[in-house]
Formats: sequence, C-alpha cells, structure tokens
Amino acid sequence: MLLKITNQARDYAWGSRTLISDYFGIAATGKPMAEIWFGTHPVSPAVLEGKPDVTLTEQLKGHQLSFLLKILAADEALSIQAHPNSEQAQQGFLRENQMGISLDAPTRNYRDDKHKPEIIVALSDFQALCGFRPIAEIQQILNDLNTHSQSSGALVELSAGWLRLLNGENGLQKLFSDIANRRGNFDGIAAELSSMADFDSRFALAEQLNKIYPGDPGVLLALFMNHVFLEPGESLFLPAGNIHAYLSGLGVEVMASSDNVLRGGLTSKHIDVLELEAVLNFEPMPVPKVKPIELSSGLIHYPCDTDDFLLYRIEPNGQRVMAEISLPGESIILCTAGDVAISNSLEESQILRRGEAAYLSGEAKYFNLSGSGTAFLAASTR
Repeated sequence: MLLKITNQARDYAWGSRTLISDYFGIAATGKPMAEIWFGTHPVSPAVLEGKPDVTLTEQLKGHQLSFLLKILAADEALSIQAHPNSEQAQQGFLRENQMGISLDAPTRNYRDDKHKPEIIVALSDFQALCGFRPIAEIQQILNDLNTHSQSSGALVELSAGWLRLLNGENGLQKLFSDIANRRGNFDGIAAELSSMADFDSRFALAEQLNKIYPGDPGVLLALFMNHVFLEPGESLFLPAGNIHAYLSGLGVEVMASSDNVLRGGLTSKHIDVLELEAVLNFEPMPVPKVKPIELSSGLIHYPCDTDDFLLYRIEPNGQRVMAEISLPGESIILCTAGDVAISNSLEESQILRRGEAAYLSGEAKYFNLSGSGTAFLAASTR
C-alpha cells in the first residue's frame, strides 16, 4: 500500500508564521504554524490526500504506527521538558487513571503508557537547549550571578545559597527543585538576569526568554542547560529523562507515538516539578548529537538508540537509490526539497513534491526512489 497523506498545521503559540510556508511553499494561515503531524496519533492523525474525511488510522482499520513524524517550526522557545521511560510511563498512566484524572485534564501528566524518545534533524539553522551543563560551568554561572548582580543583595544572597545547594549531595537536583518551585515569585530575579546581558553575552538568552515568559524560573534554569546550535542536516537524539527545550528553527522530528510531556518552565501549561524530577537524568552528559552514516550514495542513516523507529535521509541526485531494500515494517516518507518518485514491488508509484508525504505499508518487499530532491523516511522496526 502506497498512499499520499497530508495534515493541517498545529497553531501552537510558539510556532512560526513564516518558516513552514516559506520553506515548503505551504499557504500561510495567518496563525502560527508550529507542527504538521504525519502518523496515526489520535490528537492529529494524518488524512488521505484528496479524502480529508478519511484518516490514515481509519484507512489502516484502527492500526497505530509506533512512531510519529513531524515538521516542527519554532519562532519562540518551547517549554523546558522531559519524557518518561517505558516503565515510568506505564506506572504514571495507571496511577492517574486510578486517581480518576481525565485524559484531557490540563493537570494530566501521562496521557498514554508509552515512552517518547525523539530525534530532531535541522532543516534550517536551529537552536535548542539540551541536557545539563557540566557542574563546573553551572558553578561559574552562579559565581558570576553573585559577582555581577546589580540588586540590593537579593540575587547575591540567592546565588550564594544556590551554590551551596549545588555543592552538596544530590546538588543539581536540589538546585533545580529550588528554582523550578519559585513560580510566581521570580519576577525581580528574571528581570535582573535580563539586565546582565548588557555586560555578559552568556545572559543574552535570559534576556530573550524573559521577554517571552516574564518572571518564569525557566529563564534561569535555561542557563544551566547546554545551548546547542545545529546547522541544516545536523541532529539531536533525546532519550527518556533528557531535559530539553527547542528555541528556534525548522526541523523534521521523529518520535515514539506518545504525548507524555513533563514540563518544568517556559510555559503557561501545567507544571509538576516533583514528577519531572522523578524522570529527569541529573547527570551532565555530552550533547547527544547524532552522527549520520552514509550507507550508500544518497542514503544517510541517523542511528538512534530506540526500537520504535528508524530514520533515513534520501538524496537521489537524479539517480535511483534504495533499490531492492526491505525495511522491517511500515514507513512514512516526507519530501523536503525538489521532488522524489517512489515505486515498489507491488507496482505502486507516487511522486512527492516539497512538503508532501506518503505512507508505505510493510507488504512490499522493496521499493525505489529517484529524482532530484531530498526526503526523510521514518520506518517501524517491526
């Protein structure tokens, strides 16, 4: 089965009004265009092209894909967040069901029982926060807060206390908890952090974030996270427990098909600091950039430590690639530049142009792609 699919953009407030329309040639809506989902997730299942009343889920008779592919376009920072592992998701989902919390309640943490590992591949210059900085760098930031503070002493005293917390047992977790729980009591601190951008460029991010989320403790928490810059084609893989926040840019995102998000700042949505702490990995780690592997000319694999999906970038350059290759299961392909032609062993074919996508069932023994464009292919591993 080879079907062209489409979907409407999600208009989250942090989305861009221009990135998707400019890059893909998709008509602007006058609202932020934050994400376009290609998959069977019940929140926004893809629909068949030319049949907007038929979802991909219905076409597959209720079958759910193990993954979700998205176009993501951010003009403003997304929330500081992390996702649970499978065991945490199963336990949390069961616990909240037993507590009688509705699945659509704004205070719900676990909307399903699945984990949510994810990868983002940049299509434009892309900025993100990802994982905690080394402890020594966080110590230096707190020392500089103490040194450069222009206040009457409140931030000097706080930063000294935070430094003592950090240097103690489970210091990073205690520091995170103390700051994240100061919601509604952080306006002056956030404003002073912003003012420091005038003489220390490291605080420019705090100034930027405080304009969007004034008084949010995430303005300071963001400074304790690795600030990552991706060029087009570069990527990050975010496993369970990795604290992160996308800041700006356009990318292709693939994840396990879950909606479990635990937030800690830079948002007006529900925050549960205690539950977030329970899933967070507080060990500073290297930035988890993915090193792509060129399997053959025009076929690039992004290896990810997950059993939920595989991800490839395909650049035929006018040639035929992936001839007689069999993927483990079904897949979705998204054309991000030019055009690509798909044909398979069932004698089905489609041409995808920039911004178009297709679903490929696992029945075909192999398929081919040709053309002069670029496409991303996400596939099930089973």
